[in-house]
Amino acid sequence: MTRLGLVGRQLPPVMVAIAFAMNAGAADDWKLVQAYLDLDTAWHAKDREIGNADVSAEEKERLREQERGEHPDIVLAVVAARSIVESGGGRAIDAAEFLVEHPMGLSPTAQADIEFGMSALVDLVGPDWSVVEEYRDQDGGFWSQLVSFFSTERSAIQALAAASAIVELGEHEHTVDAAEFLIANAGFARGGNTAHVVKGIETLANTAGYANWPQTLMNLDRAGSADFNDEIESLLDDLADGAEDPRVRATARYYAASRLSRMINSASAQERDSHRQRALALTEGLSTGIEDEEFVAKVTGADGSRVTQTFTDVERDLLWAIRYATVGGTVSELGGRRLDGVEETLDVYADQVVLVDFWATWCGPCIAGLPKLRELAAELPDEEFEILSISIDQELESVTEFQLDEPMPWAQWHVGVGSDLARTWQVRGIPTYVLVDRAGRILAKGHSLDDDLIAMLKEAVAGSTDEGEVGAPEEPTA
Repeated sequence: MTRLGLVGRQLPPVMVAIAFAMNAGAADDWKLVQAYLDLDTAWHAKDREIGNADVSAEEKERLREQERGEHPDIVLAVVAARSIVESGGGRAIDAAEFLVEHPMGLSPTAQADIEFGMSALVDLVGPDWSVVEEYRDQDGGFWSQLVSFFSTERSAIQALAAASAIVELGEHEHTVDAAEFLIANAGFARGGNTAHVVKGIETLANTAGYANWPQTLMNLDRAGSADFNDEIESLLDDLADGAEDPRVRATARYYAASRLSRMINSASAQERDSHRQRALALTEGLSTGIEDEEFVAKVTGADGSRVTQTFTDVERDLLWAIRYATVGGTVSELGGRRLDGVEETLDVYADQVVLVDFWATWCGPCIAGLPKLRELAAELPDEEFEILSISIDQELESVTEFQLDEPMPWAQWHVGVGSDLARTWQVRGIPTYVLVDRAGRILAKGHSLDDDLIAMLKEAVAGSTDEGEVGAPEEPTA
């Protein structure tokens, strides 16, 4: 049996960090921070090694307990990083970035640590647009930017800090650019927060002649968070009613309706109908006069390329989603191809309760949910209940090969990348679970196999589902 020597088993991880720093004759606090980073790297390496091992789940848990151990304690490293920042030492920027990137979920004062680190970075980096440009130049695509923001690359966090400093300054040749950058990135970047996005919205709303609202509204929708719903709703209402450009008005109506359609899935029975009617009213006719104009957001085609939509396209798809793909609606025209190539529709499973599972082999949370799906498939009667897993993998072979080691003994379709089905069903992240009763009515839609969803599913199978029950919130997770 191998051991993770770097983490140690005789002393708690934090004591190993202290000993490392003291034995090295460290004269500054950065030694403590670096010691923690080394321990953290070793811990995650061992965790990945165990996760990839060809052993049972029980054996993996034993290895995690006995060889990997508990995660290294971050508290002293946080204290040291704060001390470096406060003293203005030579590693102040590194220490501030550490505070932004690492405490979440580990430090008892994580939120305060992150805010402290981000505030320090704003002061240290200053209103320097070249920092943002350097970040943008180093990489070309949205997904690679997303990966960079969740990595430890300094330039990503510094770009956010520089844009914040520019917006706070208020008089800068790149104020508008910085506000757009905050809206596009602060919603998901480490260190980004509600204040950044709200400040970006306020800056653009107060900029005379600002014309790039369609792109900004799309970025706001992608970064969507309940923390700044009021600000987004107010902006969408103002633009939908008062924008001079008909494309801006229509785009605002679209995103306002799209947000309402997602809210339907977590609303109470009393709110649900109101949300649906408001969403339909905003969507119907939004393309009038600009039917063939290009909509700002593109969709992924079957070959993985980005495909342009018209306002007619998005109006049609959103109306369908509101009516047939939200909680309380009745499914319509749901069809796909089984793994053996045979086309079928959801009608095949009439008179059964169906749990639709949009997933992919590369999706960690999807795979983590498989044991629970297997339990449900084994526990509930076949004649009453069916799971329908719908893969969005690029290649069918990825799905069939995956199941050599991970059996999925229930109904399955493969629709691939960029399918009309996933788009019109507003699958914004995976896994997405949709619970459908015997009559084809959607009872729940969300991203978690939580206790509420499981209870609702079993009640539906037993024939006792309450009309007023709703599912988990519809927010993307993967």
